[in-house]
Amino acid sequence: MFEFIQLLPPLLKFAACVLFVGLIALVALGAMSMLRRAWPPGLHAPNMVNTMLSGILLPTGMVIAFVAADIWQQDAKGHIAVEHEASAVVDVLRIAKFLPGDRRESVTGLIDDYIREVVENEWPFMATGRWSLVAENQLEALIIASVELEASTDQLGVRRAAEELRRYAQNIERARDDRLLIARSPGIMSAKGAVVLMLLFVAACVLCELHLSQRRPLVLSMLLFSLSFGATLYLIVSFDRPFMGTNQIQPESLSLLLIRG
Repeated sequence: MFEFIQLLPPLLKFAACVLFVGLIALVALGAMSMLRRAWPPGLHAPNMVNTMLSGILLPTGMVIAFVAADIWQQDAKGHIAVEHEASAVVDVLRIAKFLPGDRRESVTGLIDDYIREVVENEWPFMATGRWSLVAENQLEALIIASVELEASTDQLGVRRAAEELRRYAQNIERARDDRLLIARSPGIMSAKGAVVLMLLFVAACVLCELHLSQRRPLVLSMLLFSLSFGATLYLIVSFDRPFMGTNQIQPESLSLLLIRG
């Protein structure tokens, strides 16, 4: 369900999150109404609920804050991985200038094919947690080429360039692994999301129990509950999967390298 919401435009995504929290509030209202009919409240019930409300909203807010911080940290790690990958690609292209002519053309051809494959094919794959085997093979071919060049030359400058080429190619590999790992992360669909939804339901139950006999406070509290926590859920969902949805990280740094002069 959250994957469907992530594909919506921002305004519709915000509305969907508010409606989703509102649905939780309605379910809580139905549950507490049935409970009140089956088990009427005693004289001290309102005081107990008032005490519980502050005690429940605090851990709910803290858990949501921790989940949001974790998700936003994943988004930042995704940006960093992409920038590290692009930086390593630039280093490979810079080192390629010091290679012999045929080797230089082979290396630049491999790295151009790798960038194109990542931008055009692997990036859409990441939205579903997959990766491109072609890009992986191209990167492996680049590392093998650097090792073969290092072993086959007696020229100190070329050998040194081959060593640097291998090191930067391995940097690309590590950055790509980080990017793919983040793309495959479950995000809010993990146990953390289940705990957040449970706490929202419990908080909604307390609000309903507190105002169940008063229509206006009940409606207002449910509306404010849906709007506030729906806005928070919107911020979480928007950055939950860094490489999926309308707010996904774009391969701009890598795309610019394809149109270099």
